[in-house]
Parts: sequence; C-alpha cells; structure tokens
Amino acid sequence: MVEDPLNRQHLQRLAALLFLAYFIGNDVSIHSALGETWVCPRRGQADLYTDREWPGCRQLGEAKTYSPVTISPAPKSSQGGILSPAIANSIASGFPQPQERRKPLPFPEVSLPVPLLTVGQDKVGSITGSWTGFVAQLTVAYKADGKGPEIFGDSNLMPVSVHSFHTAVAVATRAVGYDPRYLSVRILVPARLDGTSAGGIFAVGIAAALLGDPIRGDVCMSGTIEPNAEIQAVGRLVDKMSACRDLRKTTMIVPDAVDNSHLNFTGVERSIQVIEVHTFAEAYSAATGQALRHVL
Repeated sequence: MVEDPLNRQHLQRLAALLFLAYFIGNDVSIHSALGETWVCPRRGQADLYTDREWPGCRQLGEAKTYSPVTISPAPKSSQGGILSPAIANSIASGFPQPQERRKPLPFPEVSLPVPLLTVGQDKVGSITGSWTGFVAQLTVAYKADGKGPEIFGDSNLMPVSVHSFHTAVAVATRAVGYDPRYLSVRILVPARLDGTSAGGIFAVGIAAALLGDPIRGDVCMSGTIEPNAEIQAVGRLVDKMSACRDLRKTTMIVPDAVDNSHLNFTGVERSIQVIEVHTFAEAYSAATGQALRHVL
C-alpha cells in the first residue's frame, strides 16, 4: 500500500495544531530547569535529540532514569550532608566492589582547572539567552584510610550537579581501574552550577588527575556522563559555544547524540573546532590528547 504524501502532511499539521492547542488550553508550562533538550522517538531508528520542540517529543530533564545502584559509603552532598537514598541509589553504575581492586599506591594531591559552560533560563520556550564560562578547581587526593570515596563540593553546586559529579567519580575510577575507597575528590565552583551537562568534563578531570595527564588548554566540553560511560545529549550548545569562546578556547567537545550540523557552521564562524564524541574514552582522548588507560 502506497502512503499518500499529501495525507501524511495533513496529519502532521493536524498533530502540531492539536499539540499547541493542548498547551495553550491547559496553560501548561513546557519549561523546566533541565528542559534544554527534547527527545523525539523515531520508529525503527534511534531517538532524535534536539534543542527544538516538536510534536510527540518529550523534554530531557530530571525525569531521566538511571540504573539503581548502591554506593558505600553514602556520598556527601555539596554542603557536607548525606544525599537522600533516592539520589544515592540512582548514581552511576556502581563503584567497584572491594575485592575487585588492589590497594593503590599513594600519590601527591593533584589540582586541575576545569572549564565549565553554563546557560541561563530567561524565558519559557527560549533556546538562546545568557551564558557564562568559568573555571572550577578540581582537587584529587589519596585517601589513606581506605574509607572513601570522599567527595566534596560547595554551595554553588546544585543537587542535580552533585548527582552528576558523583556519577563522574564512579565512571572515571572504574574506567582507569582505581579503587575509589582510596580517593578524595573536591570541586570548587565559583558560580552557581545546575544540570548534568558538566558531568563529562568532571569525569575527564578526575581520570586525568589519576593518570597524570593535563587537560588541553584549548578545550571546553559540554555533555552528560552516563553510568555506562556514554556521553549523552545536552541542549543550548550554541549558547555554550559562546561561553567557550569567552574562555578563549578554540575546541569544543560535544555529544554526538544530537544533530550538530548547525553547531559546526557556528563553530566555523567563531573559529572553534567541534569534536563529537559518544563514549567517555573518546571524550578523554579529545580533551587530553592521550588514550584512556588503567593506572599503573
């Protein structure tokens, strides 16, 4: 049976009108703190991630589920308290069990500058607006008593970013084969940070500190770190590219889970090279120029 293209176009227009009418008639807000990205299911194909709203798509935000795991000891929040069980049990793919790791050798404390990109949420439906680029200070140290991981932030790290930071610690330590019981990690953030888009660069920084590799000085990055070590979609990358430029970076690492064709054109205009990655290993190589490997 051959599908009538005119009838298909008519149905698509009708769906769009019904979608708009629903939100207007019910006075429903389509904006949320993490609603930067829309996920559009496609029959027989992978989901499409986009920073524009389309009928049948859903917002990517806090509702995203993670594989439930148990972390021991319970991670501390950025204010020094214990995270709620709901958050603690949804973080990362789990720190390695003690019997899976040998006791690592002590190492000197390492401090790395980590470039972060943030955007404001000025008005409902806006996909452009304010942006900020700043540098956080990441400190990684050896925890001799083996009662880690010890993870600290500060009051500028909002709960969702705390969650992402803990996920980054879990992914990075597993990727380099380091026993997290002997790890202390601190992040100092000079401005408010919310959302998950810094998770990828957090993980890169932690792994780089353990492996002794510096992060390239010309690099910025935006991407969510998943428990399975994939770098997944974030939104408003054009605005984040502006923040990258403000930091005087010339290379931007982004997830390949979105259509980045427009970003490549913008990058050419702003003299910023765009590198697309899908895995943590790819992100690490792009950010440091070194291969991801196990600690010695």
